[in-house]
Amino acid sequence: MKNTKRAARETDPLDREIDFSNARPNPFAGDYYKSRNLRILAPDLIEVFPDSESVNEALRTLVRLTSAAPRKLSAKTATAPKSTRKKAGS
Repeated sequence: MKNTKRAARETDPLDREIDFSNARPNPFAGDYYKSRNLRILAPDLIEVFPDSESVNEALRTLVRLTSAAPRKLSAKTATAPKSTRKKAGS
């Protein structure tokens, strides 16, 4: 079995052209998932959103819909609108 691997390695032209003897681990690989520009989609969402533009379009639509909807206020936190009329005698 060793001879088969050695023969396959000797016939691969890239083994002679690329030198991996000075290869080192990527120091930034640990921060791969911390990137602000990178989001990982679940496998079921990849089928729905095949590219970045479709994700951006869906998110922009969601933002427009949620920002246009009136916000619910509770009676405890609601305040009356301030009047712009001046009081009599002021």
